[in-house]
Amino acid sequence: MSSLTNQTIGNIDKKTVVTKPVSYSRVKGILSSGLGLLTLVVAITGIGLFVAPHGPMASKSWTFAGMSVPLMKDLHIWLGFGMVALVLGHFALNLKTLIGELKQLFR
Repeated sequence: MSSLTNQTIGNIDKKTVVTKPVSYSRVKGILSSGLGLLTLVVAITGIGLFVAPHGPMASKSWTFAGMSVPLMKDLHIWLGFGMVALVLGHFALNLKTLIGELKQLFR
């Protein structure tokens, strides 16, 4: 008895699709762009929350850059979590460089 996983199948189709490996530079570029965009939005919502009036008036009629206070709070919190995820991905992809720079710093 042999399982399907250890059997070899002849060349059925000459046009087999070979997937290209994802280049790290493209992923790094997407991560950096996303991180920059999220940083901008979190900074704007942070400034808006800093200057927003506190109390019941803040959630009723006051807006900053077209956003109400509850919307700014939600965006600030959730996009902050997104930033943490992108920063961790950025560190993971640039770990070799980070270690090299830390070795240079502390030698």
